[in-house]
Amino acid sequence: MKALASTLLALAVALVANAQKPGDVELTPVPPQERPQSRTRAVARVNATPLLRPCETDICSTNLPHSCVEISFPETAWRTCISNQGRRSLTIGPTDLRRSRTGPWMRILREASVAEIFVPYHSFGFRLYDMQQASAASLMPMNTADAGANGSLITLSGQNVPQVAAEVTDRGVAWLCKSSQQMVRRGQELALWGVFDAQNYDFIIDYRLRDDGSLRFRLGATGFNNPYFPPRSTTDAHMHSVLWRVDMDLNGSEGDSATVLTHRETPQAPAVFAQDVEEPFNGGKEGAIEWDPKQFLTVAIEDEATNIYGNHLGYAIHGTPEGLSRHYGEQAGLNRKEKFTQTDFAVTRYKPNEREAFFDTPRVRWLDPDEYLLGETPYAGFGTSDRESVTDTDLVLWYRSSVHHDPHDEDHAPGDPADLMTGITMVHWAGFELEPRNLFDFNPLGGPSRVNCQ
Repeated sequence: MKALASTLLALAVALVANAQKPGDVELTPVPPQERPQSRTRAVARVNATPLLRPCETDICSTNLPHSCVEISFPETAWRTCISNQGRRSLTIGPTDLRRSRTGPWMRILREASVAEIFVPYHSFGFRLYDMQQASAASLMPMNTADAGANGSLITLSGQNVPQVAAEVTDRGVAWLCKSSQQMVRRGQELALWGVFDAQNYDFIIDYRLRDDGSLRFRLGATGFNNPYFPPRSTTDAHMHSVLWRVDMDLNGSEGDSATVLTHRETPQAPAVFAQDVEEPFNGGKEGAIEWDPKQFLTVAIEDEATNIYGNHLGYAIHGTPEGLSRHYGEQAGLNRKEKFTQTDFAVTRYKPNEREAFFDTPRVRWLDPDEYLLGETPYAGFGTSDRESVTDTDLVLWYRSSVHHDPHDEDHAPGDPADLMTGITMVHWAGFELEPRNLFDFNPLGGPSRVNCQ
C-alpha cells in the first residue's frame, strides 16, 4: 500500500511540474516570419515615435499592482506586464513578441526581475542583502522630471502615484549598407524603469524591449556612499553584485532546453584552427557555471519549435561585465556562505513551490540565494541541488552581474573635506541582454539582400 501511495504521489508531482502555466501563448507549428512588403519600407528611417498604449488583451497574471502595455514598431511589436512584486520590486512579464506586423503573439518570458542585490564592503563587516528589508513601499514614486521630455508615467493598478517611467528611444544604427544605395536603419526600444530604494542607495531597475526582438536588463546604482560610520564608511570600496532571475517561457512554458555556446581556439596547428561548440548546459542537468571570456561562453535557451530552416527558436544571453565578483563568506566563517557568488550563470527547472518560496509568500520568510538557488540547508532539493533535467522542459535562467565602486573624488559634494564623501554618486550600471538566436527567419528590421546594397 505504501509503495502504491508513493507511486501516485510521484505521478501527481510530475503532472504538476509539467503542467503549462496559465496564459501560455504557444504556437505549434510556428508560422514563418512575414516578409517585408516593400524594399522602401524595409530600409526607411524611422522618424515617428511608436505609440505606447494599454494592452488590447491584458496578459497580467498577478493581483499585485500592475499594468499591461503594448507597443508596435514598424516591423515587430511587444506587449508586457510591468508590476510591483513587493520584495522583488519592479518585475516584467508575462511578455509577448510579434515577429511581424500581422503575426501572432509569441510568449517569451513568464517573469523576470532582480532576485538579490548583494553589497559586500571591503573594510567594514557590512555584507548587505538589499532585498531582505524590501517591501512594496521600496518602489519609489516617479515624476515627469524622471521620465524626461519624451517619456510618460505609468500608475500601476490600485496605486495613487506613478511608479514606472516609460520611454521610447532611438538606440542607434541597427544596420547600414555604405555602398551605392547608401542605406541605413536606426533601431528603437521601449524602456520601462523604476527606482528601488535601499536606504542610502537608489537602484534604477530598467527593462528594454527592442524592435529587433532583443531584451535588455539593467540595474543602475546611484545615491550616496554609506553614511552610518563617517567619515570612513563614506570612502569604503564595495561591490554591487546583482542576481537576476529570468523565467523563460519561449513559445510557451514547455519544450525549452539550455545549451552552452563556446568558441574554442588553441595555439597548436589542428586541422581546424577554431571551433564553435554547442552542447547541453551542465551535461543536461540543473547547475551553476562560471563565465569563460576566452571562449566567449554564453548560455542559450532553445525551444523545440523550429524556424523555416529547421533551426530551434532561441535566445542567447550576452553580459557586459567589468569584472567577475567572487566572495567568500564560508571561508571567513560567516553564517551566510555566499556560495552563489562563485558562479555567473545558472539554469533551473521551474517548479511552483520554488517560485512561491522565491517570491516570498506570507507563508515563507526571506531566503538567502544559497538556499533558493543552490539548495543549501534547510532547502535541500531547491534550485540546482536536485539536478533535474534542463532539456525539453520549463526553465529559469539566472545571471549575476556586478559593478565595483571604489569611491573617488567625484563622489564629493562641494565643500567636503578630503576624508568625507557626502555627494550623490554617478550611476553605475550592471546588466545583460537576451538576443534572438534563430528566432527570426531573416533580418527582422528589413535588411535587404546584398544584391540590393551594391
